[in-house]
Amino acid sequence: MPDAKPRPSKPGERYRRLPAGAHGLDPEEVERDQRERLQSAIVELIAERGYQAVRILDLTKLAHVSRPTFYGLYTDKEELLLAAYDEIAQRTAKIAIEAYQVEGSQGERLQAAIRAFAELAAATPEAMSLMVLGAFGAGSKAIEHRNQTLEALEQSIYAIRSPSSPKEGIATDLTVKMILGGIREVTAARLRQGRARELPGLADDLTAWAAGYPVELPAGLREEHPAGKRGSAGRSDSPSVSERALRAEGRLPSGRHDLPRQFIVQNQRERIVDATASIVAEKGLSNLTIPEIAKRANVSHHTFYEMYPTKHDAFLGAQKVGMHQALLVMAQAYEAHKDDWPQGVAAGLRALLQYLASEPAHSHLILVDTFAATPEAIEIRDKSLHAFAASYLQPGYRRASKDREVPAIVPEAITGGIWQVLNHYIEDERIGELPDVAPQLIYAALTPFLGPRDAAKVARR
Repeated sequence: MPDAKPRPSKPGERYRRLPAGAHGLDPEEVERDQRERLQSAIVELIAERGYQAVRILDLTKLAHVSRPTFYGLYTDKEELLLAAYDEIAQRTAKIAIEAYQVEGSQGERLQAAIRAFAELAAATPEAMSLMVLGAFGAGSKAIEHRNQTLEALEQSIYAIRSPSSPKEGIATDLTVKMILGGIREVTAARLRQGRARELPGLADDLTAWAAGYPVELPAGLREEHPAGKRGSAGRSDSPSVSERALRAEGRLPSGRHDLPRQFIVQNQRERIVDATASIVAEKGLSNLTIPEIAKRANVSHHTFYEMYPTKHDAFLGAQKVGMHQALLVMAQAYEAHKDDWPQGVAAGLRALLQYLASEPAHSHLILVDTFAATPEAIEIRDKSLHAFAASYLQPGYRRASKDREVPAIVPEAITGGIWQVLNHYIEDERIGELPDVAPQLIYAALTPFLGPRDAAKVARR
């Protein structure tokens, strides 16, 4: 199992070969050892170089196995990556669930699970980075494996947390998904910044935050689409199209015209970022090409290169546009209620969800496709989440009652949890349902500061 425990001080010890020749070892033991060494090797090399730069030669050399042995165990490096990911995910889930099942109060069990997760992340940062961050350029299968693992973990914790609730209850109660999403985001940020050692010290604050949400969701907050089969309310069901998208849709008149140059450039840029977002949403980032972007945007290749040197720059441009517009509509709604912070948060979140539903391609790009892009895309995302937390949630400390202790990590955790819920709905092709989850997200954002009862009142308005 890759990185199941801290690495030995000497790299050679970690990848030590089994004896060659007639050694009398069980063939299954030999194969298991070879698989573990290869899985450890790919985790280490991804952390060092990135998935795309890892070669089969690098893997076999580091793991001390031959190329024929590699191909006898795995078809290619993608299959090895998925095997390594699944091993890490299964171990992580096992440790967290076993800790959660210890005897004690709900808060004590939650604390044990979060602490176990934090300690594992601090001890094995490379392996945990692969689990919570994925591998840039690894493709859709890796993301799918990550999502399946998280979904299984959510279902297990929900069953333990709410044993009397029906099994399908998790589909309408987003609390567990939001809490796990918040913990994941806090963990991911420390792993990216090389600050994994801080995580065990945050366990108590994360526990205090998570324990503040009652086991039973208050009445009137559950979403209206409990089953939500994949694609049942997909991107085509968006309630409206944004003004920005409508503005960029039409062609500019050909030939001589009196349109100002600034307007022309803005329109062309918007068509390029819209085309980029649509292609990525439909085909994935790996299938994005400049000729198709130019064709869909109705611009020449020369015009494209005047604005973006590469297709990756076009992707980042589309991401910035999507993020900026999403935060802008939220800010405008929030400012309209700036004298009433809870109502401002509620109005802002509702506006955000309406915008995301009206821009399905851009929503997919900023909330889903970013994970398969590059560190630059993640940095843009992180800055946006930081702005979200600072602008809309930090003011909650002024509204919190004196008897409520709200840890400093709470705005970051709430923001991460909300973003993970949005990611889930968009990736699951249920973007048309996003406006319906507003009450639960408002409740999640306000509960740590106002308490569950008052937060639910605001969310139900």
